[in-house]
Amino acid sequence: MSHPLESRGRRLPFSFSALDPAVRREVVYLEASDTAQSFGILYLPPRHEPRTAVYLVHPRGEFTRHYVVPGLTARGYAVFGQNSRYLNNDTDMVHERLLLDIAAGMRWLRERGFERIVLLGNSGGGSLLAFYQSQASRPPAERLSSTPSGEPIDLAAEEMPPGDLYIAVAAHLGEGRFMLNVLDPSVTNESDPASYDPAWDMYNPENGYRPYPEPSRYDPAWLAEYRRRQRERSLRLDAIAREYLAEHAYFRGELRSDRFAALPPAARGLIARRARLGRYMVIYRTLANPAYLDPTIDPSRRPLGSIFSPGDPIIGNYGYGGLARVMTPRGWLSTWSGTSSQADLPDTIRHVTVPTLVVFADGDCDIFPSEQQEILEKSGAADKQLLTLEWADHYLNPVGDEGRKLADPRERLLDLIVPWIEARIGGP
Repeated sequence: MSHPLESRGRRLPFSFSALDPAVRREVVYLEASDTAQSFGILYLPPRHEPRTAVYLVHPRGEFTRHYVVPGLTARGYAVFGQNSRYLNNDTDMVHERLLLDIAAGMRWLRERGFERIVLLGNSGGGSLLAFYQSQASRPPAERLSSTPSGEPIDLAAEEMPPGDLYIAVAAHLGEGRFMLNVLDPSVTNESDPASYDPAWDMYNPENGYRPYPEPSRYDPAWLAEYRRRQRERSLRLDAIAREYLAEHAYFRGELRSDRFAALPPAARGLIARRARLGRYMVIYRTLANPAYLDPTIDPSRRPLGSIFSPGDPIIGNYGYGGLARVMTPRGWLSTWSGTSSQADLPDTIRHVTVPTLVVFADGDCDIFPSEQQEILEKSGAADKQLLTLEWADHYLNPVGDEGRKLADPRERLLDLIVPWIEARIGGP
C-alpha cells in the first residue's frame, strides 16, 4: 500500500513515509564528552541480529527517519540515524563539537556489539562523516586541538571509533565550500542588504541573466572573476567574525584584570556589558550560484533552480530565511566559511583510507559533477569508486520524464550500495 504522501506525488525530503511495523526500534539518548545531548533511533530487522550497522547523521537535519531505513532493514542491516546537538538550528554550530556527538554515537554502537559500521554520509552528512573519519583515523596527538575561532577542542583525549566503510550520497563539499559557490559577490556593504555592484550581479540581465525559467548564459571570463569575488566576500565576512571575537576577548580580559576594580562605576558597567555581549552576524544574499540558471556550467541532468528557493533562485537570495542568515562569529568560521572551516571535504577525504564509494545523483540542482570527481580524485582510499544515480535529484526523487520511467531512485540507490558493501565486508 502506498503512503498518502507518495500517492499525491510528494514525500518528505530525507525521511521515509512508511515502514514495516515489524522492524524493531530502539530510541537512544546520548551524552557527548562535553555533556551535550543528542539522540538517535536504531532500527533492527524483525528476526535477524545483524553484525553490521549503517550510521547516518547530518549537521542539523533530521536523520532519524532516513529514507534508506526501510530498504536496508529489509535486507538485514541495522540502521542508526542520529540527530546532532544542533538539530534544525545551525546559528552557533561548531563543526568540531559535532565530532563529539558522532563519537558518542559510534562508541554506543560498538558497545552495543556491532562488529562493522558503515558511515553513510548523505548531503551535508557526507562532509561531516569524512571530517569525523579523518580525525578518528589519526593518532590522538595529531588530531585538531582548536576550532577556527581559536576555542580549544580536545580531540586527542576523545575516544573516536572509526568506521569500516565510507559512502557519500549526493554529498556536497562541506557547508563552507557550498557557501563559496552561493555567496552573492555583488554585495558592497554587509550592513546594507540592498547594496550591490551591478557588474557582479548574476541577476542583472547585462551579465547574462534571463528571467526564470528561461536559461541564463554567463561568459566564462566573467564567471571566473565572479568566483574570485565570492572568495573575497567570504574573507571579508571572516574578518568581521574575527573582529567581533577579538572585541569580545578584549573586554573579557579587561573584566578579569587587576585594574578593573579601580575603575569608575560607569566604566566598570560598560566593560561588564561588553564582556558579556554575544554579537551575531546577519548575512544576506546567499543564493547566487550562476550554475543554478546556466546549465552549460558543469553540465548535468539537473533542472534549473535550487532546492533552497521556489522557482527562480533570486527569491531565495533576497527573501526571508536563507543559508547562514544569522550566525555567531564562531559558527560562521567553523561551519559556513569556505575560507576558514576545517570541515572541507576535499581536504578531509585525503585522510579517509577505508573503502570509499561516492554516489552522484545527476539530476541534483545543488551538487555538480566536477565536485564529485574532486572527491574521488582526492580520496585517500586505495579502494574507491564513483557511481552515478541517473535522473535523480538531491532528495532522490525522479527528475523529468526519463526519471519517471526508471525505478524509484531510492530503491536504485540500495541496488548500488548493498552489493558494494557486501563485496567488502560480507552480508549484514
